[in-house]
Amino acid sequence: MMRFLSYPINRTIPSYGNPRKQCAIIPTRAMKRGDACDIFSFTMDNHWGTHVDCPAHFCRTGKKVVEFRAEAWRFSNPQVISMTLKEGELLTPDSLKKPINPKTDLLLLKSGWSKFRGTIRYSRKNPGVHASFGQFLRTRYPKVRAIGFDWVSLSSFLHREEGWAAHRVFLDSKAPGKPVLIFEDMDLRAATSKLKEVWALPLRIQGIDSAPCTVIGVGQ
Repeated sequence: MMRFLSYPINRTIPSYGNPRKQCAIIPTRAMKRGDACDIFSFTMDNHWGTHVDCPAHFCRTGKKVVEFRAEAWRFSNPQVISMTLKEGELLTPDSLKKPINPKTDLLLLKSGWSKFRGTIRYSRKNPGVHASFGQFLRTRYPKVRAIGFDWVSLSSFLHREEGWAAHRVFLDSKAPGKPVLIFEDMDLRAATSKLKEVWALPLRIQGIDSAPCTVIGVGQ
């Protein structure tokens, strides 16, 4: 069985700090107006909705989304860890109640914060991840290539400077270990321990750091 682990792009998109960002989706041709076909244009930031943060997001010399090989977006050993996080709480290594499998290549953190999506609470009181967690993954779990979660950003809006520091720890190619990609604002309601494989399909737009993506889980 296959399931989406990402949200569709809508005209209103929750984002970091703003629960109602407006994505302009405009019909440029429409059959109902007598055109031969339907065509739409759309305008949105590349960090709205379910998206991947690549190293270039916080590191000038880091890789951009188009610089990754196709196999980088396939994860054959995903692990889902459920947890409870409070408003503004920062995830640390001590927050884990379940050990990480040494074979894990994609760590998915399922907190239940998706139920607040579209509210001020989701966008401005979200939990985040402490920089120490990035160091923990890079030094202790070298097979982890990416982390994903069901809240709006790695950076808690209530602890923004710590969030920026955490982004740099996860993404810096010059730090010990390998960079860990970040999938933000995922829909993990259907993600379970039966998940066998995950495909992330980012928009490959030349010149930008990161991109919105469709994420598909296999084996639920």
